[in-house]
Amino acid sequence: MKTSTKVILALLAAPVIFGGVVANAPAKAEPSAPVSKVVTLPDTTQAPKTKYVPVFRLPTKPCSEDEQTSRDCYWDAAKRGNGKGFSYWVDKSGHVTYLNPRLNNERNRAEFANRKRAAGWQFWGNVWGHQLCYAKVGDTSYIECFDGFKETS
Repeated sequence: MKTSTKVILALLAAPVIFGGVVANAPAKAEPSAPVSKVVTLPDTTQAPKTKYVPVFRLPTKPCSEDEQTSRDCYWDAAKRGNGKGFSYWVDKSGHVTYLNPRLNNERNRAEFANRKRAAGWQFWGNVWGHQLCYAKVGDTSYIECFDGFKETS
């Protein structure tokens, strides 16, 4: 036999030979540390009770056309104002959500607001049902809203 085979056989036989000596030793039944608390595990055979909470609640009152602080309301662009524009709702915290998803990009809204403020335009809020509007006031006033509405007065 080769030496490597003898070494492997010796390693495999050692637990069997020496394990018999340890197996004949008397077993101790005392715990190494005192038991202070018994924990029962929950019964996993029953499904947990789930409480369903709606993610959001759609408002039921219409927004006014010229109120700057409209909250918890909706705007149906097809039925209100001039029948043009984009429908949206405003939640209780004042956040506007358009039904057209391209108008819900927060980065684009912030860039629009920063451009208007940098150019010296004033925030007017809600103008004739259009949200997020800015105005450049002078002899001729210009109004531009985030949804693309423009007005000159």
